[in-house]
Amino acid sequence: MKLPLSLLALVCVAWVSGQNVPQTPYALPADAPAWMRMMYSDTVPVPVVEAAYDAWYAEHPFVKTAHTQYFKRWRRAAHQIVDRHDRDFAERYAASQGARDNGSWTELGPWHYDPEVAMYFEVQSPGACHVYTVEQSASAPDVVWAGTATAGAWKSTNKGLNWELMTRSLPVNSVYSVAIDPTNPDRVWIGEGDGGLWRTEDGGFTWQQLGSTPFLNADRWYRELYIDSTGRLWCATDDGLWYSDDNGETLLVAATGEFMEIVAHPTDSLILYTLRRSGDFTNFLRSTDGGASFEFAGTGLPMTTPGHAQRRSELAVTPADPDRVIVLAAGSTPDGGGLYGYYISTDAGLTFEQQCCGDGPGGPYAADTNPNLLGWSEDGSGEGGQFYYDLALDVSPTDGDRQFGAGINVWRTEDGGTSWSLNAHWVTWAGEFTHDRYTHADVHDVAFFTRPDGTVDLWVASDGGLHYSADQGDHFEPRMYGIHGTDFWGWQSGWRASEVMVGGTYHNGTLIRNGDLYHYGADSDTSGGWLAELAGDNYRGFVHPADGTRGFHDGGAFAYSDDRFTRISSRPFDGTKKPNTGYGYGDYGNLEWDPRCAECFYSPVGSGLWRTEDGGAGWGLVHDFGGEKIISIAIPPRHPEHLYVSHKFSGSSWRIHHSADGGATWTNVSLNTIENGGNSNKPIYLEVDEVNPLRVWAVLVGGQTGNKVFESTDGGETWTDRTTATIASERVVSIAHQRGVPGALYIGTTRTVYYIDDSLNDWQLYAEDLPASTAAVFLQPNYCGGTIRAAGNRSVHEAAFHTPSAVQAGFMADRLQVNLASPCDLEPVRFADVSVAPCTGTTYAWSFPGGIPASASAPDASVVYDALGTYDVTLTVTDSAGNSDTWTWADLIEVVDSPVVTGSIEEDFDGEVFPPEHWRMEIAGRAWEHAWDLVEPTNGVAQFPNYWVDTEGAEDALITPGFDPTGMEIVRFDVAHRKYADYVDGLEVWVKPGGAATWLPIWEAYGDELSVPDCYTWFWYDTGGEVVWATHEVPLPEGLTSGGVACLEVAFVNVGGYGNHIWIDNVFVGSAGPNSIADEAPESVRLAPNPATESVHCFVPAALLGEAFALRDATGRTVREGRWQASRQVVDLSGLAPGMYLLTQATGPAQRLVIQ
Repeated sequence: MKLPLSLLALVCVAWVSGQNVPQTPYALPADAPAWMRMMYSDTVPVPVVEAAYDAWYAEHPFVKTAHTQYFKRWRRAAHQIVDRHDRDFAERYAASQGARDNGSWTELGPWHYDPEVAMYFEVQSPGACHVYTVEQSASAPDVVWAGTATAGAWKSTNKGLNWELMTRSLPVNSVYSVAIDPTNPDRVWIGEGDGGLWRTEDGGFTWQQLGSTPFLNADRWYRELYIDSTGRLWCATDDGLWYSDDNGETLLVAATGEFMEIVAHPTDSLILYTLRRSGDFTNFLRSTDGGASFEFAGTGLPMTTPGHAQRRSELAVTPADPDRVIVLAAGSTPDGGGLYGYYISTDAGLTFEQQCCGDGPGGPYAADTNPNLLGWSEDGSGEGGQFYYDLALDVSPTDGDRQFGAGINVWRTEDGGTSWSLNAHWVTWAGEFTHDRYTHADVHDVAFFTRPDGTVDLWVASDGGLHYSADQGDHFEPRMYGIHGTDFWGWQSGWRASEVMVGGTYHNGTLIRNGDLYHYGADSDTSGGWLAELAGDNYRGFVHPADGTRGFHDGGAFAYSDDRFTRISSRPFDGTKKPNTGYGYGDYGNLEWDPRCAECFYSPVGSGLWRTEDGGAGWGLVHDFGGEKIISIAIPPRHPEHLYVSHKFSGSSWRIHHSADGGATWTNVSLNTIENGGNSNKPIYLEVDEVNPLRVWAVLVGGQTGNKVFESTDGGETWTDRTTATIASERVVSIAHQRGVPGALYIGTTRTVYYIDDSLNDWQLYAEDLPASTAAVFLQPNYCGGTIRAAGNRSVHEAAFHTPSAVQAGFMADRLQVNLASPCDLEPVRFADVSVAPCTGTTYAWSFPGGIPASASAPDASVVYDALGTYDVTLTVTDSAGNSDTWTWADLIEVVDSPVVTGSIEEDFDGEVFPPEHWRMEIAGRAWEHAWDLVEPTNGVAQFPNYWVDTEGAEDALITPGFDPTGMEIVRFDVAHRKYADYVDGLEVWVKPGGAATWLPIWEAYGDELSVPDCYTWFWYDTGGEVVWATHEVPLPEGLTSGGVACLEVAFVNVGGYGNHIWIDNVFVGSAGPNSIADEAPESVRLAPNPATESVHCFVPAALLGEAFALRDATGRTVREGRWQASRQVVDLSGLAPGMYLLTQATGPAQRLVIQ
């Protein structure tokens, strides 16, 4: 889309990024650490504050507070800043729209968070975009505008059901305030969070920046835009209270200072109210002459005293009671921060009385007598919240006593502020009405609007998006579909599974896409969408390159679900090996895969480089570089022996290291101060060539002019600056090499994307239809679809490659070694295509000499190797045009025969690796995980988290290595478990000899039988309980231990009932010894669960196998019958009425069964 010429002339006047986060600083506590004092001083350089912050939390445990949240937003904003008056870039951007070879970007989402599924899963605080403000047209109520924190201004013409970006061509990200002409819905003003004031006369298609040149040259926080009944435009900013009588063409100052709010008396246009911050105090000012003058008013409003701060308030009036004025005051006292007081005036602002809460002002807070309406808790107890960041207030236009106040949560009163109830909690499972009224955490706007027919709409804008109520707050629904404004702080998409994505976001947890599975996509509201998962502020997102069903987020590894209403499930991953990351550009560490091995990858953890060969469960240290941390890892895709890392040795020294032998030895190949222009203190991201392993690129992340992008063709021995005047003033934050095009590079900056290759002499702006201010924080080529993708502050976009890639074959194996000794049955090696080639129309020809099969023609293949030796693997790929490439990994697969168990098996789970070395898992519902005994924190255990996860009876197995069972007698292990309410979990022990088709259960316990007396293991939130262990000893079947079986495996199987966690420890497989405590063999059939519903599992002792059984109801009528044919048998109960039943057989006692 081309920019209108009038807009081009306009944006050349003032190119404003608008990325500083608008927030009021908190009062310093008396014991404030140095980093906090530096941050609030606004005089200390950002890197110095960052270093002080890192140093403090290296020595002190991290505790989330309003100050740490402020730091997070402050730091991100400080890294986002670009030149706000860049005429040259504005001209180049305008010229790029509609030009050839400049990309044509489209949206990939998220546009929503699939709220039906998120609420079904009770995701903690789901959302998709960060909205500061919402305004609804008085004359055309279906027209609604939203101002977002990172993605500009959006418009809906169907009352929020769908949204369109109206500031695509503007250099605007943060829109903090919106005003709509009361009689003309096409005339709209928007005010930036740190920038300018804009107006459209045609509903958002063209824009004009307002004010004279001196006014334009100052960036302001437009906290409130307001149109009074005379048509005058009012602007409450951090740089004065301004007004205009000509729709913003001319702006005049009415009062100086930092203003927060302005509103008029509902029936008297001469009376206006405003709030102004003066240091630690908020003044209430009143005008009785239409704004010609303002005077201090509000007798009865709080006056701060030493140790108190009251820096922000909200203001509201209502036509239902025109003389009523309400002030919601936030602040802090020595008793903590949060609600400072709630004040009501009934005489048009002359005097106020405190209506709530407690004796005031401030704390101490108590649920019944002095609730903190701005805090985290469900009942108002406890101090805190983010009360200078999130604060909102409004009053019903039809009932003056119906009022809504919000901070973290939304609260309501229906008696004029005397008593309050929680309208909705920020956590989906808390609060009596949250399921019907959920509105996300951190509320910035609560706004009532009266339609021309007198009916009322209510909107809530928050860090999670927009929510709408048609019944004044009794029910809410999300209405944000189409707002493309997710702020990704981590992101990646799959390789062949290119429509699989995951990203950590600011405010909205982790967003995942799995093809068309979730609702609210680009072209359909029933497919192609994203789902919000986890919670809070997340920073990571990776998709397994060879297996698009697996991903990695801030919680570790997970498996995607192929069913919309089945939640993603965890997979084994050592949580201490998550890659370094942080709040700023240059902080993001990547997982980097060995290009041969799908389960082998590297992670930068602290100053160490770690490698896993089992998908993340176990890790080994490759090298510790010392200093502070390493960030970027790059490996040439055909040369895994070459590794490059970027390394923050200290605040003033970033380095690059190169290994040419797989990490055994390293060389410092850092840019010297002459090469980098004295910018050794800038974070570094790396990229490598696919043909020449010594060709490497580095970007320096920072605000320096020039010295942005560097290239080495000798492995870092020397460097050449690839920066040109075109990108010299950009803040480069990402880099991606497009394989198959010599020297093809894309760089992402805090506002756009550029491209260059070996055929070009200069960087090209690659930004057609990309919003004019888009931070391309992550770049990734999508070879499957032939596109480049960018993620950042405006969700995800993609554009066709500048030049199509030549075909390049590539593939990975899930492991590089096969051990014939363990597990007992040979598992095939799985190969996956990761070629540079389109996914559509490409053919594959595999060659597996020595494997079974020896060839294959699909993108993926499974091959069995059963003879000792080493084996090459070759893949040839051919695209639909006949272009072909072949690649061979020589000696890729090694087959050995090395027993891993000699003698007995003993495992105490105290090691760092889980599952332990050579153990494995078969996962049907969720993985077993490593945990630590809360009573004895050095005692490691194997844990299955049934309390948190409902696996619906799935059988999840933790399996020992294969071993020779000859002479073995018992399996002994410890269990800690407490049955939770009526939920029944089960633990079983299975065995399987090599070559057997199925597992053989040899022991099981469920519910009360599994529960350990006096065990109080509420360890997920209460560390005060007592952990009591029971030891079980199970005989191994004699037929398996007498010498006829060469290999045996033992499995510990969780059968989940959504009850309580199960712990096992101290596993022993071996001889019984003199003090054997073998469990008695069961003499009767055991039933689980009991009570049951649709079916019951029957555990049958060997002595009863073959006998007939009958299930009889209370009248003695037989309702089910059969014969015991297996040690574990399921009896179908569907269609049977609830009640008591009796299960009988010829021998052994009868069992009572309750059907619910």
